[in-house]
Amino acid sequence: MRYAVIGAGYIGPINTAALMACPDVEIVAVANRTEEKAQALCRSLGLSCPVYTDYLQMLDQVRPDAVVLNVYNDLHKPYFLACAARGIHILVEKPMSNTYEDCTEMQQAAVDAGIRVSVLQTQRYNSVFLTAQAYIREHAHTLGPLLSVCDQLSCNYFWPGRSPWHLDPVRSGGGIVLNYGVHQLDRIHVFLNEPTVRFTAQYLTRKPGIGTCSSYAMFGVSQSGVPYTAFCNGYSDPMVNELTLTFAGGTVRCVLCSNGETSFGTYVGSNGSQGFRAVPQIAENGPANHLMYVREFLDATAYLSGAVQTPPVSMDYASELVRLCCVGFETTT
Repeated sequence: MRYAVIGAGYIGPINTAALMACPDVEIVAVANRTEEKAQALCRSLGLSCPVYTDYLQMLDQVRPDAVVLNVYNDLHKPYFLACAARGIHILVEKPMSNTYEDCTEMQQAAVDAGIRVSVLQTQRYNSVFLTAQAYIREHAHTLGPLLSVCDQLSCNYFWPGRSPWHLDPVRSGGGIVLNYGVHQLDRIHVFLNEPTVRFTAQYLTRKPGIGTCSSYAMFGVSQSGVPYTAFCNGYSDPMVNELTLTFAGGTVRCVLCSNGETSFGTYVGSNGSQGFRAVPQIAENGPANHLMYVREFLDATAYLSGAVQTPPVSMDYASELVRLCCVGFETTT
């Protein structure tokens, strides 16, 4: 497949490097509003493709089979619609857009154009989650039914190097909620494997001089009645980043970072045990999590190429994650 990359900022080089690791993929062009960033991406990855500052000109001149959209959240919809109108398949970064209404419009455009689309939700490809899924499948008979899920994230979201657009309510659509919230909701739903039927949330905006949300607490119930929580504190380090699944017969914990108290890995404990034990990882994430991104793009490209018929992250599903976040905005006081 002939891919064009739109957006050469922070995630652009990461996604492009992963895409280049996929077989039968060619990067045919890179577009970015500032030429130097696009040139820097190409230099860093050894690409010799054309560079454009006008993505529409690139689409019309290069005619790629597919694009990867790495642009600001508020640009997802207009860029998406332009690609769809030209019959180009699309991989779009999460969140799919800033509002559920935008997502609905994008879905209809994809249907009308007959194109394939998948949304990039990278964290589900982390080895700790893949290992946990494999363990749960293998030990389903002893673990029993899933009773609850708790996802906890604590970090300094407002570190000095944070891109300004992340803190702009218009560009980001809510800051930390749509940036990290859709990650947490996605990794929860990967294990629930069913939709949410009840949802509420409390979002806080208490960072001086910042107009976007700075922390949140989400509460949901799945279709079969499994309750879940997603907590995020964006004020301070040290980082805590883990998901805990409680079953009738034991607990599975996914720890995504080492912080002196907990260490990266997948941990399990059963009723009657005295503590958790680590489960060997079934995959590697690689330096800077490169292999995690490669796994994501292998799945996404297999779908866009037509090799498989089911998207790894469908537009319906990705739209629902955005809807839940927006419902939280509406219920916050």
